[in-house]
Amino acid sequence: MSKLVIELQKECLNPTLSYANLFQKAYFIAQKLEQKEMVEFLKNGIDGYKKQKDVPDYRYINVVYKANNPMIGWIPVSIPSNSSLIKYLHYPIFQSVSELESFMNAKGDALVMSIPIELQELFISQIIGKIPFEIGAHFSKNQIRPILETEKRIISDWALDLERKGILGDEYLFTQQEKEIAKTMTFIINGYVNGANVIGNMTNSSATVNNNGKIDFESLKTLVEQVKKELEKTQTADSDKVIVLKEKVELLEQFIESRDENSVIETLKNIAMGAVSSGIWSIGTTIASYLSSL
Repeated sequence: MSKLVIELQKECLNPTLSYANLFQKAYFIAQKLEQKEMVEFLKNGIDGYKKQKDVPDYRYINVVYKANNPMIGWIPVSIPSNSSLIKYLHYPIFQSVSELESFMNAKGDALVMSIPIELQELFISQIIGKIPFEIGAHFSKNQIRPILETEKRIISDWALDLERKGILGDEYLFTQQEKEIAKTMTFIINGYVNGANVIGNMTNSSATVNNNGKIDFESLKTLVEQVKKELEKTQTADSDKVIVLKEKVELLEQFIESRDENSVIETLKNIAMGAVSSGIWSIGTTIASYLSSL
């Protein structure tokens, strides 16, 4: 009999299979195994993200904004460096995988995407003036494939981890034992971090949790120092991502000092996701391991 998980692994290697079909099959398996985190990740990919806070770091792209002048067409919108709008140059991609595939199949390299009415109004009030030109986010479609490939890799690694746990499925059925094993797997999926299958760790991580369930802030400081050292020696072509990670680490240190547990955990997740999407596995895996122990 065919093994459903092995089928999924093969389809991850098939360059002709659409990303949308891959997501649908993975979603079916995740539902069967009742893995809620994976179900949520796949559902966001199939339906599109609804909230910006849920959009993972790797789903942000660089855009330029242009106003659609009815007389001469699209004209660039210049954003002053001190404007609050500068942060929107790094824009979240909410679209489903099927929509992203349509972006990739569109003619030409430069594409335009509509933006929320609230952001339109900000541009008009702060930059454009009283004339209500339509504002569009323009971007290169070359930024789309890495998003889809990252999400395919998440599915592939998940399928491989299921196999390592002995979860294969016969035809379209999983045994009760397979389902029980699946429930013990730990996932941190709001981006590319999976606590069950990440490989490698920074050595001598000493952050712990107290017996009463509270975070041990003093030992967490040691982990943060290790993360900072790792960032300092990181060599990557995308230096902007390293800068963003360093800013998040500084924010984390503030939350540690104020003993804000919820903010500490959320910031740790953000740093782990950002590190893995940037290829800095040692940081991502260490934090994922720590979070899974909470």
